[in-house]
Amino acid sequence: MTASAGTISAPGMSAPGTLDYDALGQPTIVAATDNDVAFLQGYAQAKARFFEMDFNRRAVGGTLAELVGQPALANDIQSRTLGLRRAALASWQAMDDNTRGWLQAYANGVNYWLRTTPSLPPEYGALSLSHAEPWSPIDTISVGKGLAYQLSFDSSKVSNTINFAAYQKAAAAAKVDPVALYFGDTHRFAPPDSTVTIRGFVPSAAAAGNTAAGASLQAVAPTATPEPQPISAQTVKLARAWLDKVATHPLIVPTLRSRAGREGSNEFAVAANVTASGKPILANDPHLTLALPPIFIEMHITSNDPAYAQPLNASGVSVPGAPGIIQGCTTNVCWGTTVNPMDVTDFFQETLQTNAFGLPTAIVHNGMAEPVIWQFQSYYVNKMTAGLTDNLVRDDAIGPTNGGLTIIVPRRNNGPIVQIDGNNGLSIAYTGFGPTMELKAFKLINRANNLADFQNALTYFDFGSQNFAYADTAGNIAYFTSAENPIRQDLQEGAPGGGIPPWLIRDGSGKLHHDWLPVQHPQPNQATPFEIMPASEMPHVINPSAGFFANANNDPIGILANNNPLGMQRPGGGIYYLNYNYSVYRVTRISKLLSALIASGKKITPDDIKAVQLNNQPADAELVLPYLLTAFGNAQGSTWGQLSQLANDPAVSNAIARLNAWNLATPTGIQQGYDPGDNPFALPAPSQSEQDASVAATLYYLWRSNAIKNIEDKTLTGLGLGSYLPGDEDAWTSVKFLLDAFPILGGKGASGVNFFAVSGAPDAASARDYVLLKSLKDALTQASSNAFAAAFNNSTNPADYHWGLLHRFVLEHPLGGPFNVPGAGSPYPFTDLAPNLPGLARDSGWETVNPGGGTLRVSGVNDFMFSGATAPGRRFVGEMSLPINAFEVIPGGNSAVLGSANYVDQLPLWLTGQYHPLTVGNP
Repeated sequence: MTASAGTISAPGMSAPGTLDYDALGQPTIVAATDNDVAFLQGYAQAKARFFEMDFNRRAVGGTLAELVGQPALANDIQSRTLGLRRAALASWQAMDDNTRGWLQAYANGVNYWLRTTPSLPPEYGALSLSHAEPWSPIDTISVGKGLAYQLSFDSSKVSNTINFAAYQKAAAAAKVDPVALYFGDTHRFAPPDSTVTIRGFVPSAAAAGNTAAGASLQAVAPTATPEPQPISAQTVKLARAWLDKVATHPLIVPTLRSRAGREGSNEFAVAANVTASGKPILANDPHLTLALPPIFIEMHITSNDPAYAQPLNASGVSVPGAPGIIQGCTTNVCWGTTVNPMDVTDFFQETLQTNAFGLPTAIVHNGMAEPVIWQFQSYYVNKMTAGLTDNLVRDDAIGPTNGGLTIIVPRRNNGPIVQIDGNNGLSIAYTGFGPTMELKAFKLINRANNLADFQNALTYFDFGSQNFAYADTAGNIAYFTSAENPIRQDLQEGAPGGGIPPWLIRDGSGKLHHDWLPVQHPQPNQATPFEIMPASEMPHVINPSAGFFANANNDPIGILANNNPLGMQRPGGGIYYLNYNYSVYRVTRISKLLSALIASGKKITPDDIKAVQLNNQPADAELVLPYLLTAFGNAQGSTWGQLSQLANDPAVSNAIARLNAWNLATPTGIQQGYDPGDNPFALPAPSQSEQDASVAATLYYLWRSNAIKNIEDKTLTGLGLGSYLPGDEDAWTSVKFLLDAFPILGGKGASGVNFFAVSGAPDAASARDYVLLKSLKDALTQASSNAFAAAFNNSTNPADYHWGLLHRFVLEHPLGGPFNVPGAGSPYPFTDLAPNLPGLARDSGWETVNPGGGTLRVSGVNDFMFSGATAPGRRFVGEMSLPINAFEVIPGGNSAVLGSANYVDQLPLWLTGQYHPLTVGNP
């Protein structure tokens, strides 16, 4: 679109304000007060993204069936039970008047647009709706709670419990240690690489930000991961029943996995003394769901509110449905965020007292009845019928036992009972269920002009568990973990009660001391009514001596290095516990690249930082591929026929030669593919080196898939655990552990189970090499099979195996069809790669710095697609000069109105690793 400007004067504004749009549809808002800015943000966001806002508030609040109809009703029931909108109401009631006025002003702006717009977005016509419900501040808080929930809630504890119960039985039959098998072999805590954000972190009881004083973390006596008592059939029954109910819930299902497939991000900053400008540079790319509309909308907001000594001037991205800038810059400060996987969720098996109708009236804790709270629910459904509009009908089939009554447990931070079986129930405690002030935190960040302002704002960031990256024009860089980390009673006493750790379903009776401790030492601006870890104990660093820091959802300080999340002690006593599972490979690559740049003596520029952000070399390949190449060398000199036969196979030899020459890059290798540096409007033919790297990437990824199947899946299936296989990320971590530990364990796991059992193998090393090479042979067979014929046409020539033919995605809209890109009937010039190869081809892969996709085990041609998976929802690079020199891009556009020029006008830039300038400060 062309740039445009306009003045708006509306009831509720203290004075007229302006909305100036640039060619990308990014508005600059200038208003007299911060509340007027919020009003105009609400107006502008509704104009560009109202359907997205409406969809998200309803998805969180459990009223989506009122919008999209009957298919959403079952998930609405689970959303109401979960209760994020209840928590939003509690937050609203606890907020100060200033913050409430800000949120009300935003809602007024949304509703002004609703009253004055000549038509709703086109989705409403498709849904036979002619009007939309007004916006409220509770909707804004709900949207914020929903995003924070996706970044911090952990339902994998339920599947962990089910799976570990199965492993306990299988291990008993095999006469091996179940803890060693599950937590030592197949679901390890220790990351596959030791890279951390802060080495030698020293927590203390001193003021936040001071990492120089206090006692260092002390290792607890080196014991193994605790041995939980046998998991009961009743516990498994409750867990399975709840999983069945949420099996298709789009908010809950991602939280059932560990870090694989979860929302993540990268952030890193380099110090002023290593840059060409002498100013720090900060980079951030949050990896959120890749879909339409995009998660973020770009905005620039300014006011000269007389209530403040300094003007408001912030730019970056907002979340549609909420005021302020969530990631971006003020005149002197830039910040970014990544998910900090901190454990703020616990599931409890409760003993219930019930009435004559079988409905719970209380939980039993330490032998005493504690009353629960009942909340009744009503559900309405959009019954889309030809010729009728706004046909909302109440569904009276939902009774008190199947969603009409929500049971709330005050002891669990007002969390719900999500499953009932007689006198047994499954409840959830979660820091997000109470009043929280993260919106106020961002309101304050938007006015931060220095490090002290920023740190004060973070004291209000109560849940959502983020790593904050900070840089300023004064020359500082800093890293902070955030949110309130609850202290469990048993861990503070020194050991998990009954041997049941927090990553399994816990005991709600009180006997094992699994409860969160009531608040005893309130922290500044604390919201959670439980004891929390002080900010001085939370990992953080200011101006690191290394000249940089990096975080990519990894273990920040090495807490899992010994494969025991409970292996460290707090400075004042008790177990120091953060979490039990992290990502690693992205931070491995980022840290290596930044360290090399600094060591080279070359002064770093924003272009260098962009190149790091766009890196597409998988760190796991660098660490694991040498085992395959060594296996081939061993096989060439082997006298064992089965092994030497693989070494002499021409197809295997050819594949090894390609992998041995691979530079680890993962380009598409096809002219229709989008790669960094391409002209997106005239895609060039790939060079020979790009084609070669593309083929090697395909070979590696198919080999990795088959290696997991031949090492992990085959072994565990033989133990009767074929229905309880580890997820892709856990399985691959296990494979790397077995290979790394081979000189000590000889192919056996910590449990003693042999994962490289091959009949007739003369020794363990030959068996290992055979399995690795057979996995490569299986990969070649798979590539030429009918399952991949749509891409490779049954070719046996590896030169045809271009990565871009497999690595594709579609930007999916909730209503699909023309709203998708590519989509049937879409007005935009993006098309599927081929009739049987949907989507756009893009470089990269799982856990590359510039990521795309999370599937490691594959069986068919579309299994590497990453539609709806996580990918950069924003790329940002900012140099802290005055004015700040900043760049960003989002995967789509600022408008979600189908037909708008700004619907996907940034997608070509995003696909090819390009950015647009971001105005910071006064234009």
